[in-house]
Amino acid sequence: MKKKIMAVCLTVCLAAVAVIGGTLAYFTDKDEAENVFTVGNVNIDLTEPNWDAEGSKDADTVYPGEPLKKDPTVTVDEKSNPCFVRISVEGLKQFGEKGDIIYRTDNVDNKLGENWVLHTDGYYYYTKVMEAGQTTDALFDQIVMPTALTGNEEAQPINVVAQAVQAQGAKASFADVQNMTVEEIAAWFTTCGF
Repeated sequence: MKKKIMAVCLTVCLAAVAVIGGTLAYFTDKDEAENVFTVGNVNIDLTEPNWDAEGSKDADTVYPGEPLKKDPTVTVDEKSNPCFVRISVEGLKQFGEKGDIIYRTDNVDNKLGENWVLHTDGYYYYTKVMEAGQTTDALFDQIVMPTALTGNEEAQPINVVAQAVQAQGAKASFADVQNMTVEEIAAWFTTCGF
């Protein structure tokens, strides 16, 4: 009797495997899509058109209190994504107790160009989102030598460095990006690795 029960059990098990095995057959298909995309970028040019035309020539014979044309501007490349821009200027404080080189705009001492703000981190931030092909207002349009200079000082170069970071992604909506404060723009530069 045991052999007969085992034979029946084996037959039922094989039938179950056959049925289960039969239900594992599915219709299948495969398709692929290739999505081509181009990653955007940010590319800027720092220029000083009036420095190049006149200021650099006058710098060789500068006298105390003389203004020199110097006008750092930043242009965003035609193929760049929208971005924020900042500038650092080194060398304005090189004469110690004899005074600092001061910048001016429209003949007003320590006045920056339109839309520029000096932040507590030492960078000058342009407060508007820059679009492809746009140029900032000049950071300033002149520098003025300290009046206490005697002519025996060795002047060091004034180094101007511009940096840019993409504007997209700084906030959830681009409308919010366009209304960011200088503090938020400075924090975004830090978030992006500057």
